[in-house]
Amino acid sequence: MAQHLIITAVGTDRPGIGNKIIHLISELGCNIIDTRIAILGNDFTLIMLTSSTLSQATRVEHSLPQLGAQHDLLTMVKRTSPHTELAPKFTIEAHIQAQDRIGLTEQVTFFFASKEIGINSLSAKMLSGENKDKFQIALSASLSDEYNLMQLQEDFATFCESLNVQGTLNFINNG
Repeated sequence: MAQHLIITAVGTDRPGIGNKIIHLISELGCNIIDTRIAILGNDFTLIMLTSSTLSQATRVEHSLPQLGAQHDLLTMVKRTSPHTELAPKFTIEAHIQAQDRIGLTEQVTFFFASKEIGINSLSAKMLSGENKDKFQIALSASLSDEYNLMQLQEDFATFCESLNVQGTLNFINNG
């Protein structure tokens, strides 16, 4: 039976640091299913999902902390199972842009949580350049066909208006 691991690493950003982790995982024979790398402040962050045999997973659990210590990284490994997603009828893509302010990301995530919509991915960041004081949130979520899309669109528009933010909500029909 395949073993699945979630691997995270955080440390000072420097060229090649992501490759050190990816190389170790590949060298130990694990299949990288999904990975995300981001620079937050001056730090490198990585989150990865792997699939492997039991012995390969155990070797990762023992080897990654050693690699982390050698390269001054905080690392974590957690066993998980493959995601069993029901075929979603629709994918939502939401984009919000506003003046930066404390609590905006929480308000956006609460809106979707209150509608019992789980977020698949979210990116929230300050913009640079001429939009220096602007904040942008982009997220995606999956919906079954039980949702009233027109009502959700209206609720989202009302929500954005109440916060004085610019927002768009797009629906992709997955068939």
